[in-house]
Amino acid sequence: MVFMPPGTAKSTYGTVRFPAYYLGKHSENGIICGSYSFDLSESFGKKCRNLIDSEVNQALFPRCKLSDDTKSKGDWETSQGGGYKAVGVDGSVTGRRGNLLLIDDPVKGRKEADSDTVKETAWNWFKSDFITRKKLGIPLSIIIIQTRWIEDDISGRILPDDWDGESGDFEGYDGEMWRVISLQAEAEEGKNDPLGRKPGEYLWPEAISPDEWAEIKAGQTAGDMRNWAALYQQTPSPEGGTFFKREWFQYYDELPANLNRYITHDDAVTEEAEGEDPDFTEIGDWGVDPDDNIYAVNWWTGQETSDVWIDALLDMVKQSGAYVAVGESGVIRRAVEPHLNKRMRQRKIYARIEWLPTIGDKFARARNFQALASMGKVRFPRTDWARAVINQLVRFPGTRYDDKVDTCGLIGRAINMTWAPKIPKKVVKLPITAQPTVSDLMQLDKTQKKRANKRI
Repeated sequence: MVFMPPGTAKSTYGTVRFPAYYLGKHSENGIICGSYSFDLSESFGKKCRNLIDSEVNQALFPRCKLSDDTKSKGDWETSQGGGYKAVGVDGSVTGRRGNLLLIDDPVKGRKEADSDTVKETAWNWFKSDFITRKKLGIPLSIIIIQTRWIEDDISGRILPDDWDGESGDFEGYDGEMWRVISLQAEAEEGKNDPLGRKPGEYLWPEAISPDEWAEIKAGQTAGDMRNWAALYQQTPSPEGGTFFKREWFQYYDELPANLNRYITHDDAVTEEAEGEDPDFTEIGDWGVDPDDNIYAVNWWTGQETSDVWIDALLDMVKQSGAYVAVGESGVIRRAVEPHLNKRMRQRKIYARIEWLPTIGDKFARARNFQALASMGKVRFPRTDWARAVINQLVRFPGTRYDDKVDTCGLIGRAINMTWAPKIPKKVVKLPITAQPTVSDLMQLDKTQKKRANKRI
């Protein structure tokens, strides 16, 4: 995996010159190159083809020649049986196999990176189509070259959770060892910089001066650290947070008395394919005081089947004495509600179950909780689970998982939908014959004033 900032020639060297060099050494091998669009991948293929056909390359690698039969921009072969195939993300690679699978920028931009649909499409294409194109019986090499837009991209789903921008060798979730070359725009302490730079030194000063880098950084961090952290530092979630700020969250040592208790739960009900990391079910236990201060009291998290987490939910209801448990409706409700009701009757643990409708995107569903947190109204204990919840909140929306965020969003929505009782307006009865005074009229509501004016 090669991670580099925009404008640092990663495609020129990684996706044009390197494939030409690779085929010069291994003319019988095949390369499949994927990018966010077929047009971009095809343009890489054209440049690589022209480079192979150049006099300089022929002098270096006289054995590597283009076949006269296939010389199209995105699909060509060498005379030794190797070749190059361009494909866009989600494009079919049926019928072609390669020794080297190369991906350059699988995500077009910020809008696509934030889209759950686009991310899932790219991931499913990668694991179900692209990496299955290896030549059987021959070692396969995979190279991913990209600028990191978001943590939950193809690389982020492979790398371990504790990867934090370092270069080195890491075992991925796919069980394979990956070598990561992470070139940050500005070198940071503890990142094992491949160029041996000291912290604070900028990348490629011969082409981009330190003053230019400083200007880029100032522009990217103006009001939002997300772009600089992701695109330039290759760590999509800045330490301080973007949608949620770390400094917003308060801590408590003791719970106040007489809290209204709520349970919120974000449920994973879909089965994952073999070898994949399933979603998490998250259950939060909350206390709310009369001033709408929210206290996170307890938490359960697990990658378990519904029968396991339903019992965990009821355990938390019994322990907390919560009178309502709030989940999100839709597929989840239809899948688990019958079993949840059955287990409540069997265990004689009862709570009102509220199902809030799915509205807008994840940002919209978390807005109420964000507003409360920004006002200093969200408080956590000093525990490991609380730190895990806060860490996911401050990394949102760049985090691989956001189930904890969804669980927090539900308590924000639940509080927003809770109304205080209406206090009836004072009714003033006027004597039938008496003329109302100014003091009398000031106590009347709009309807009574109209009636009084008619009498006057």
